[in-house]
Amino acid sequence: MGELQNEYTDRVRFTIIPAEETARSSEALEEYGFTDLKHGLVVFAANGEALVKLPGHQFGREQIAAGIELALAQ
Repeated sequence: MGELQNEYTDRVRFTIIPAEETARSSEALEEYGFTDLKHGLVVFAANGEALVKLPGHQFGREQIAAGIELALAQ
């Protein structure tokens, strides 16, 4: 994430929520479809809409960057 944060410095805000906090957020886990894996990554539009939901850790830079570009195009 650090590399992407540097790349999108002034255009994107990154917020990393610790696993312990995520585990206590059952509503959010259900809303984003993370109930089985208990974590994931969500890319939001500026209006707060969840555009991309990537459960678990089985995604890479390409998927994250594609989500960021989708959000920036909104």
